[in-house]
Amino acid sequence: MFQKTLSKVACAAGAIFAACVSTPVLAGPIKDVPAGSKILPAVASVTSKKLMDAPGGKFNGDKPVTRYELAVTLDRLVKYIENGRKPMHPTKRQHSAKLPAGATGEVRRALKHLTDYNFIAPDSFLLKGKGTEQVTAKQLTAAISAVTIRLSDRAIAPQPD
Repeated sequence: MFQKTLSKVACAAGAIFAACVSTPVLAGPIKDVPAGSKILPAVASVTSKKLMDAPGGKFNGDKPVTRYELAVTLDRLVKYIENGRKPMHPTKRQHSAKLPAGATGEVRRALKHLTDYNFIAPDSFLLKGKGTEQVTAKQLTAAISAVTIRLSDRAIAPQPD
């Protein structure tokens, strides 16, 4: 039940991401999403833009998402959106948040970018635990909300005092 709920939330998140960006160009077929499925356009959009992976042409939409996978996906989304427009004020955090010791490579870079530019709080669940824990629907909603709010905040010019 929980995994089905999380999978539905993930599909909804994919649809939100797809709605924010242009029409997808398929790099190849997605083998595990039926051709007539309502979610295929969203899956095709997020994979063709490299926001989410589909290794070997499989999206694995029913697989639970880990904290590290979510962090990388959110960071890719932020960079994709910001490459399309220039933020009016990047405002980097004064001090970097403490990154998890187990985070390496792309995950570490994603977490650093997300925390340095205030997309996630220094006490975010994405920075806790081993990073391989499954993300709950509530955590996914909170993370997407935080990133969305920060993206729109950066699109507004700072007001003079």
